Amino acid sequence: MSFLLEGFLQDLKIEENNLKDFFDEYRSLNTAIGSSEKDYDQILTGYGTQELKFTIGFLTNILKNIKKKGYQIIDTVFDSVEHSGEFDLSVFFGNRIIERFSSDQSDEMLVRIYTLRRVLNALLIMDDRLNYIKYLIEFVKHIKDFYIKFPSLLGENYKNASDFYQFMYMYSLKIHSDDEKAVGYLIKGYNLKKFMIDEGILPYPEENNIFQIINIVGSYLQIEDSFLSLILDIDDYIKEFVCQIKDLKEYSLKKPSVLTPYLQNPFKKYINQFLTNIYILGFEQEYREVVNTLPDVVSKDHRLIIKINEILLKENLKEKKLKEIKKEIEIAFNNFSSEKKENVLYVFYNAYISVFKENKEEIKRLKEEIKTHIKKLKNPVSLNVPLFRTMNILGEKEKALNLANETKQKALITGKKFLANAVDDYIQLEF
Repeated sequence: MSFLLEGFLQDLKIEENNLKDFFDEYRSLNTAIGSSEKDYDQILTGYGTQELKFTIGFLTNILKNIKKKGYQIIDTVFDSVEHSGEFDLSVFFGNRIIERFSSDQSDEMLVRIYTLRRVLNALLIMDDRLNYIKYLIEFVKHIKDFYIKFPSLLGENYKNASDFYQFMYMYSLKIHSDDEKAVGYLIKGYNLKKFMIDEGILPYPEENNIFQIINIVGSYLQIEDSFLSLILDIDDYIKEFVCQIKDLKEYSLKKPSVLTPYLQNPFKKYINQFLTNIYILGFEQEYREVVNTLPDVVSKDHRLIIKINEILLKENLKEKKLKEIKKEIEIAFNNFSSEKKENVLYVFYNAYISVFKENKEEIKRLKEEIKTHIKKLKNPVSLNVPLFRTMNILGEKEKALNLANETKQKALITGKKFLANAVDDYIQLEF
């Protein structure tokens, strides 16, 4: 039992110094390019009298409630703050809470730790990378000090370790761009949470590894298989996902509210992407089991994407059925966001090109249609893929290859490694 926590402590000590060094470099780089560090303590300067009065009153009540009820209400506090999407206010309130509860008593240390968790989540949502590193350093310092002072509080130390690995995964993936290290932290976090569930430290299935498995499978598709094949048995993770979804569904018969987060964004979006991924990987049986267990989680855009893939991979009369589904897509687009439109069109156009590639007139018409959608959707990067494929088929090989390479670079810069890999695949197959 202590073995996992001792490993956690060693990771803390190593990463505390690494994070400090990287933060100094990252801040210097931001200063050099004219990007300033956002000061969340100044956000009230733009408030009007009534808004300022309400915010200060709200903060006063928050501090009183925490004083009375302790760290257990921290999540409820931040849920109420973030209900209207004001994540910058979460950072401001977080700073005030950390200042107010500053002693080394276990309860006040946990107030700061729980607060830092929520501040880090808010910074991730706002994509404030510089402040994310800054507060991550504080989080690491606090949970290290807490473990050293209160090693017997195993439940809280295990929770801190689990959060540490999750935050380090996001840091390694999004900021440090070290995919292999990110996967390493992801797997450590998965194994630790599995241990906590098995030992009854966390209440299963309310607490589960569903989110971690989604990230592991996503990583499998974005990193070279030669690396991941050494450390991942993807079949086991996908089967575990199906098992946990079924257990969660069964538990919801007693407590219906447990399903609510999974049926709302962003979690619903993550699950739909996961379902697309396992379908692509060939786990059709597991895909069907999840869809049958939680039919309400499946979004309309996901159903269209799977339907397009099934036409391409299984159906006869592909030309006719692709033209038929296009009408269905056009109707559905009335209620789709730009992101959903881009995702569906990317799959549809690439399938359409693969089926109609010998029909030059149809490809020529399709090229203009794709260009029209690119303008409407304000230059979605992924739609450059079917565009350069049509250009190549129509004999514009040099222009097509230039666009393909440009698309790959944009995909890498924006962290869309799956898209960058798809560009590579099309270049090797078609150029």
